[in-house]
Amino acid sequence: MIDVEDGEHMVPSRPVRRARRAGAALASAVLAFSLSACDALPGRSGSGAETSSPAAAEPMDPAAVAAAESTPVDPSWLCRPGAGTPPVASTAGGTLTPQTVRAEGNVLEVSGRFRLEADHHYRGFAPVGVLVPADPENRGLPAPGFEGELGIAGAPVPPIVVRERVEVSGDGPAPSAVTAHLTLGTCDDSPLPDGQFLLRLRGGGIDGPGRGEADAGWSADGDVLVDVVDGAVEVVPGVVTAPSGEVPVDLSPLQCGARLVPLGEGDELTVEVADPTTRVSTRVPEDELGVSVSAQVTVTSPDLGTRALFQGVVLTHPGTGTVVAEARNTPRISLQWIDEDGVTRTGRAWTTREACGPPALRPGEYRAHAFAVTVDEDGATRLVLSDPWSVEIVDEQPDG
Repeated sequence: MIDVEDGEHMVPSRPVRRARRAGAALASAVLAFSLSACDALPGRSGSGAETSSPAAAEPMDPAAVAAAESTPVDPSWLCRPGAGTPPVASTAGGTLTPQTVRAEGNVLEVSGRFRLEADHHYRGFAPVGVLVPADPENRGLPAPGFEGELGIAGAPVPPIVVRERVEVSGDGPAPSAVTAHLTLGTCDDSPLPDGQFLLRLRGGGIDGPGRGEADAGWSADGDVLVDVVDGAVEVVPGVVTAPSGEVPVDLSPLQCGARLVPLGEGDELTVEVADPTTRVSTRVPEDELGVSVSAQVTVTSPDLGTRALFQGVVLTHPGTGTVVAEARNTPRISLQWIDEDGVTRTGRAWTTREACGPPALRPGEYRAHAFAVTVDEDGATRLVLSDPWSVEIVDEQPDG
């Protein structure tokens, strides 16, 4: 699970919603990384015994990490590119696989599996985070100009940097799961800018092959998606990393012959329709690809920011309620930004081609719905439907 859509517009319901989402995320993290009983941060070894194999210790307790004191971080190497030395020179010593995210205000926590490479030695956990803007054309990739290494001469200054972190000392087996607890800020101490960002995680605290050898480091195997809305950090519901900019979904409720019903509680999305088609012909005009039932489909949400979203129009048989046109079976949908006005797209359900059963629908009365597909904070697919409207298909020459 993932979670973090906190920090929305400052209306009365926002703080309640933000607290609910953050609480859900924390509960998920505790469930995913629950310990038998752990009073101290893991990774500390009283024996100081050295091991040559990367044996795994107990996972970090996210609640214990969150309660620990943070240490200030100097971001000058990012704020003045080329003037300092990046804190991590090598990331070949280990891998963090992000699994859960929690956000509150300007604090961000990422938890996940941690794997140490053979012949490397764990000496503690000190995460280094860099946030870069996301590409508006592919939410899962850095924006142009931010694809390369930061902090070096000629590199751009990131709009968000890490100002504090929780450091975990240790000397022994590496924890099987870790939590990076980061406090975010900016180079000039201004409020966090709104937008879509990717968090790159890496860190030191690892010795290379042979005790006392040059320090090595670790890196996350994927950039973590986060938003900033009204100056507060939010997690993308149901998504931690998405390098393709798409998220897997279950569109079986929209397949041919499926009975069209809402799926789940809709995650507070609203689907509205404008300019719907109510009458079409079975005859295709010259120079046209086909005939379709269309509408302007607008999806809105009280929680602004990025989310997986797919919207369109679908036709059903009025007697059975089953899908007869514009069935969908794609396994993935894209990430989109929802602002105060929502997201508006033209949805089309073709009636003269690609229909279910016969290529074209027969004359008669049908029912149309606009729909929106998303995923909730647990990654489960949600299907939201508009109010239906009637569509008549006639066997006559189309108007015009």
